Amino acid sequence: MATESNSGQGIREYADFATDTSGASCSENSLEFICELRPGKGLQAGERQEKDLVVVRLPAQCSVHQLRLRICMQTQELNCHPDPLSLLDPEKFILLYPKGEDWYEIFDDCQVLRTLDVPWSRDSRGRQVARIVVSPQPDDTEERQSHHRTLVNLIGHDLDTVAANRLGELSFTRRKLASPRQEELRRRDARAYATEPWTTSAPVPKIQEEQFSRKISVTMHHNDVCFSVKVDINITPEGLIKVFRKIMVDHSLECESGDMVLKVCGREEFLSGDFPFSDSLWVRQCLKSMQALHLSVVPMAQLDEDTVRAEDWPLVDSFTGLSSSHEELALEGKDVDDILMISLWDCNRKFRVKLLGFDIPQPPGKPPQFIHVEASILYGSKVVTSVCSTPKAFADEVLWNEWLEFDILLRNLPRGAKLGLTINACTHDSAATKELKSPSSGLKAPDHQRGKGKLLYFVNLLLIDHRSVLSQGPHTLHMWAYPEMEEEAFTYKADKLSSATNPDVAESMAITFLLDRYSFPVVLPHSTTSPGSCSSPGQSFPSSSPDSSLSDKSLSPIASDPFARSSSSPVTTDRARLRRFREESVQYASNLPQFLRSVDWLKPSSVQDVHWLLSHWEPPDLDVSVALELLSVDFADERVRKLAVQRLESLSNDEMLKYLLQLVQTLKVEPYHDSFLARFLIQRALRSKRIGHFFFWYLRSEVAGCPFFRQRMAVVLEAYLLGCGQAMLSSFISQVQAVEALHEVASVVKRLYPDKTDLPSTAAQRLQELLRTCNLPSDFQVPFDPRIRAGRLLLDRCKVMASKKKPLWLEFSSMDSPCPSGPPVGIIFKQGDDLRQDMLVIQTLVVMDSIWQEKSLDLNLVPYGCISTGYNIGMIEIVRDAVTIAALQRIQGGTTGAFKNDALFEWLKGKCPLQEIHYQAMERFVNSCAGYCVATYVMGIGDRHNDNIMITDQGNLFHIDFGHILGNTKRFLGVSRERVPFVLTPDFLYVMGRIKGQPSLYFQKFRDICTQAYLSLRSHSRLLVTLFSLMLLTGIPELSAAEDMRYLRDALQDDKGEDNARDHFHQQIAKCEELGWTVQANWWIHMLAGIK
Repeated sequence: MATESNSGQGIREYADFATDTSGASCSENSLEFICELRPGKGLQAGERQEKDLVVVRLPAQCSVHQLRLRICMQTQELNCHPDPLSLLDPEKFILLYPKGEDWYEIFDDCQVLRTLDVPWSRDSRGRQVARIVVSPQPDDTEERQSHHRTLVNLIGHDLDTVAANRLGELSFTRRKLASPRQEELRRRDARAYATEPWTTSAPVPKIQEEQFSRKISVTMHHNDVCFSVKVDINITPEGLIKVFRKIMVDHSLECESGDMVLKVCGREEFLSGDFPFSDSLWVRQCLKSMQALHLSVVPMAQLDEDTVRAEDWPLVDSFTGLSSSHEELALEGKDVDDILMISLWDCNRKFRVKLLGFDIPQPPGKPPQFIHVEASILYGSKVVTSVCSTPKAFADEVLWNEWLEFDILLRNLPRGAKLGLTINACTHDSAATKELKSPSSGLKAPDHQRGKGKLLYFVNLLLIDHRSVLSQGPHTLHMWAYPEMEEEAFTYKADKLSSATNPDVAESMAITFLLDRYSFPVVLPHSTTSPGSCSSPGQSFPSSSPDSSLSDKSLSPIASDPFARSSSSPVTTDRARLRRFREESVQYASNLPQFLRSVDWLKPSSVQDVHWLLSHWEPPDLDVSVALELLSVDFADERVRKLAVQRLESLSNDEMLKYLLQLVQTLKVEPYHDSFLARFLIQRALRSKRIGHFFFWYLRSEVAGCPFFRQRMAVVLEAYLLGCGQAMLSSFISQVQAVEALHEVASVVKRLYPDKTDLPSTAAQRLQELLRTCNLPSDFQVPFDPRIRAGRLLLDRCKVMASKKKPLWLEFSSMDSPCPSGPPVGIIFKQGDDLRQDMLVIQTLVVMDSIWQEKSLDLNLVPYGCISTGYNIGMIEIVRDAVTIAALQRIQGGTTGAFKNDALFEWLKGKCPLQEIHYQAMERFVNSCAGYCVATYVMGIGDRHNDNIMITDQGNLFHIDFGHILGNTKRFLGVSRERVPFVLTPDFLYVMGRIKGQPSLYFQKFRDICTQAYLSLRSHSRLLVTLFSLMLLTGIPELSAAEDMRYLRDALQDDKGEDNARDHFHQQIAKCEELGWTVQANWWIHMLAGIK
């Protein structure tokens, strides 16, 4: 390394050079960079020359590329680098600066120097000075390649193969998401992360209150020592460890002095922290099911380490991007030589696009006679305006060379606006109209559009990219084909929301068009005033970007336009009314979504006023249901979505898990990969292994099954995996290995037995042979419940189930434990069904259960595990000690058992002969029957035959297989098989003592519980409707249009008073009593004919 005196000599020499070559270098508007050259290829450590520091001075409005150019020129002049030209290539050399504990890269070569977030100092003349390092790109080592292969396998998609463009959104986002990851890792509590307990804040059910008033017995295991202690139910885990240590000392037993933690025997679950035992889900379940509590005392040092691999990438400058204030970009008063970028708000011409043409390598099987192109401006899922081309005869190559002009000014384009292009079939006269306004339709297009092929292909382009730069020049985009059949799965509003192009370049339709070109980059400013100015209605504000802290109370909004200075753009919003609205907003916060839907988001003055309103809104003022609604497809404004995310920050991990399924789906609504929501979810997943586990599977399933958003889900998943730690990575590797092995077996089984239901007697033996040779790991955590670890396969218990999709019934040994081993781990592996609909129903049951538990209603729901692990594949938990209603009816009376009213009662009496146990079973039956009657009615769950309803040996009724929801009933020979709102058959009523309509205490209790449960759900109707509406984004066939929400609102009697709603549900109960025989008839037909 050069000595300090030599380095100083190099600096002085360049200072002289800079003074001679730049007359403006000493002006107060110039910046000085002291650049240290790190050794690269051909420049080995120890061979560094004297002049290894260069000083560059240049105007503050210059770009990073110009900085590189100056460095290159200077190193060439001073002969202090073997290959000065290589310094111009950011793929070879990167510009770094230290800040705090981290290294940051100056990533964007187009960024203006004065916007850099480098630590500035001032020299004696008042000039701003920064120190940077010019370093070679790190080598691609074998260790890094191995780690990358692991991530590719876990994600299911190789981002490196599609992230070729350094400044493209994908590459940019991968680098930007390192910042929230590092921020979370720095504050992560290693012990809390490794041993997070599964707790609940729900009150203790009334039926368990007496149980919770007594001391509980806990058996503790440590090495070869085992003893039981009686402790108070409110003792904390730390308190119990103190009790353990005291007992060990009192009995002169050896005990480690280090940090210890309580681990549930036979489960991957810990009790830690300062919460009372009564809040543990496991403790509550054990007491409810009368199971003993066994805990192992484990040294923390024995747990798998959560080490995170050191980052290959430095962090990215938090102000990276070209956005600046309008005044700084404005053309007025500038010489041409001073112009680096143009403000979008100086562009007063209308937006237009020149359609050149398209070509398609593989024309459709039934090509249309004529086609036209429809170009639209999209904002969120809404079509703002559309223009159509002239019709042309269809061919494998069609040329237009035609300008399409829109009635919207360039300066009015908001951040996130897209150019949507569709190719439509038409008759020669149908596209004669050049310009049209298009309805904002969803993906569930009418038959005349989709079934007859009116909409053929689509693709979208972000008009303002992730760097706030307006798209210019020629573009060739590969388009997506609309599905030809109505039944084909298609992501809701993907043709409006997705900006991805078809990766099948060789076979897909390619459309070419030209946007207006400018001499400079056109940039959307972030404000009209310099940062720090006072904002009020009618003015613009500093922008909000995902880089700013989510907890920032300033809530700086994003200005969409600068027109406070434009007298031609009057403010239409009544300011006094707006201020009064804000003052009263806390009382009317539930109306915020409705208010925001009425805003014209392309009207600058309206947007400015709304942003002012939101900037003074405290996130806690919003209800969670309102915050979730603000993340729906109706709201594209970044400022609105940020407010919603800020409200969700206060959710506990338990609450987060309730809504995580929907929150992952709403990533599809974000216009850019990097968003407040994406950063929030990544950080919460990195904070909690509970959340992280399900976050992984929800994202991986979307990567596999949703091509329109594959890259987005993959880049968010990668950001999580890079910080989750080695223990989680190892667990995911085993789980993915198990899923892939079982998927391969299931595929072979379906090929072997293609018949709908019939299976030969040798099917089980053939399955066992396949399982014996498949590549299953020795053990793995179960994807639908990470607290359960599956061991070796119990081959003799595995079988192929006799249904259309040929699911696999699999049983595994439970994990080794010092206490008596638990039951086998049962998994149904299913291929061919989209389990996300089942996941939605089960998740909604969990939400309903939490609503009821807040009212001290324990309705004994069984939300069994179910998870989609890929495209149309997944796992379902086998509920132990349970049987279908059909099976017990066959036991009691064969196929005519469906008409035997006492069949269920006799079966229960046989399972629970003792009077006290029978009483408890009756209580469980009445409660669970009431819970599922209300739940299935509200969600409109159909296909409720007797093989889809089960009951446990303890009398707990529950439903399975939710293939039909929201009132979509199954039909046989064109006739609906279901004529009742929910299942309440004569055999159910018989158990309650309701025989031929005679009064019964149990039936009255059932009716009262149903009423209370139904009215409780009505008070949360907004939340339930929102959860379902957010799942529209999955493209589930029976949840694919906003109209599908109508059933939920009708079922909850959303527009009626409480008395009317109560009467309505009582009428439904009466209808079920009256028509119960029709259900029995359906069940009998089902048993007789085997209809599934």
